[in-house]
Amino acid sequence: MTQFQTSTTVRNIHGEQVLAEVLTHLREHDLVASRQGNAWHIDYADTKIIFAAQQDMLHAQVTAPSQAALYEGRMMVFHHIQEFSHCEPEAIQWEGDAVALSRPPAFRVITAAAVSDVSPHLRRVRFHGDDLARYDRDDNIHCKLLFPQPDVAEPEWPTLADNGMPVFPKGDKRLDMRTYTIRRINAAEGWFDVDFVLHEDAGPGSRWAAHATVGQQIGLSGPGGRTAPAARWMLLAGDETALPAIARIGASLPATTTGLVLIEVQGAGDQIKLDIPAGMTVHWLHRDKAAAGTTTLLSDAIQRCAIAGQADRFVWVGAEFATAQTVRAWLRNTVGLGSKEQLVVAYWRHGMDETQMKGAPAKPAASPDEEEAGS
Repeated sequence: MTQFQTSTTVRNIHGEQVLAEVLTHLREHDLVASRQGNAWHIDYADTKIIFAAQQDMLHAQVTAPSQAALYEGRMMVFHHIQEFSHCEPEAIQWEGDAVALSRPPAFRVITAAAVSDVSPHLRRVRFHGDDLARYDRDDNIHCKLLFPQPDVAEPEWPTLADNGMPVFPKGDKRLDMRTYTIRRINAAEGWFDVDFVLHEDAGPGSRWAAHATVGQQIGLSGPGGRTAPAARWMLLAGDETALPAIARIGASLPATTTGLVLIEVQGAGDQIKLDIPAGMTVHWLHRDKAAAGTTTLLSDAIQRCAIAGQADRFVWVGAEFATAQTVRAWLRNTVGLGSKEQLVVAYWRHGMDETQMKGAPAKPAASPDEEEAGS
């Protein structure tokens, strides 16, 4: 099989520190890195990535079976190095096989085919699109949606520069990118559903969904986002933003699964029917007049759960940043859950949009001397 390969060496950065932060991030997203000598080897889908660090530089090599896979592996490396080293994009230069593509290989233009309300604060949009097979999988249930500005009649979509970097339109033609759960998908028939939370301080996605009409087009990229592996006993918990993911995860579990589902919503009108195993009990938590992200309702309910006595167990939580931090620490330090027994995700952060949240500090990085990165 033909293999494509490219590499980069980024100098004048704290290579070992950047690598430590990269490995920590990979651990949080269930990508496993194994150390071989002075290098770290990572399997990223069909792509092989090798990192090696010295005090003032970081080297990365990407090997893949196709140009599309090479591009995606290279972009994964690029984004992680830039995010954690804060270097200029021009500092990351590539040698080896080039990528001869006109658009990012994951990008699609999708069209709204149906709009319906699941609850007072949850709107479902069914999208039609071509070549959706890469999105029809249960291990990566999230996607990136790219929203044109409200007054743009003919959007401009991403292209690739000569150096392989994606080029996004700017100014009045800019695209706002947000992460969403693919609630249902049928790639063979060319459709998938996304449930949008509608709220007063609407961001680009919620604002678009509030006025969505059949025939409107937006962009799609991805997929991504680790999900919950099936266990004999499960705890699924979250607020409205995590409800689509909880519903999809619950519907995929074996009928013999037991456990709990905890969902914080505004009120009784926001409760929806869930297709989950009969042995799982659902508790709806109403915050009533309190604003989302301002109470400890969800974290308190999670900490009342009897998790410690369960043998084959997994806990999945999607919530506001502060709640996620509290719950993650409690599961680790009090319950004693290992990294393979839990996934706690900050779906949003009070007072920040998605871009601001990703740029905000979260927690210190682990040392690259650990034997394995993965959660």
